[in-house]
Amino acid sequence: MVLDSFIDEFKTDISQRGGTFHIMRDWSDGAVNAWAWRIGQEYWMEVPGGMARYGIINEEAFLSTLCHELGHLLGGAPQRHDISYEGQADYYAPMKCMERILTKLQAREKSVALNLNCHGKFCGNRFLGIQSLTRYYAEIAKDPVPSLKTPSSTVVSRTERSHPKAQCRFDTMIAALRCNDRKSFDSKDPNIGACSVPDSARPLCWFNPKEFL
Repeated sequence: MVLDSFIDEFKTDISQRGGTFHIMRDWSDGAVNAWAWRIGQEYWMEVPGGMARYGIINEEAFLSTLCHELGHLLGGAPQRHDISYEGQADYYAPMKCMERILTKLQAREKSVALNLNCHGKFCGNRFLGIQSLTRYYAEIAKDPVPSLKTPSSTVVSRTERSHPKAQCRFDTMIAALRCNDRKSFDSKDPNIGACSVPDSARPLCWFNPKEFL
């Protein structure tokens, strides 16, 4: 039901680009991962059952994973071969996708005892997804659990294409929570659809804005 609802919510975004949206699903597959790719105008995601069953992945983290993979397909610049970078997919998911799928699923708003300076609906739900998902990223990398109190101090000289560290990914998603821009990202100009003030801009631990001036 969730995957069908996800297709139903976002198929128009893809059809407006002349494409069709497909999700390959296999509940018996225990892989704790998901993938996205394009074949011409076919936009594909693969979602194994292991992602939904893994112990520390809550419902919101599962939806965040779907939104992250969609971010590879619709997240715009920075991208390569029409697939958005990992950090860009992280930025897309809480900002452009999660509110929509939670609304589609008629989710109950959850609250958290934190001042997140969040914009939009389902702030608590989105944060719980970020917290769970980045805890998983830290676990598999044997890194410290990400926290609001320990933002990454890394400053890249070149925009990172691959997966940043768990804390950097956490910082990116928290910045996305704080951005009030709901316009679509652009395929060439990363400034369109994004925020530029420090708390809501893409963090420098993976993104170098000087490359895109």
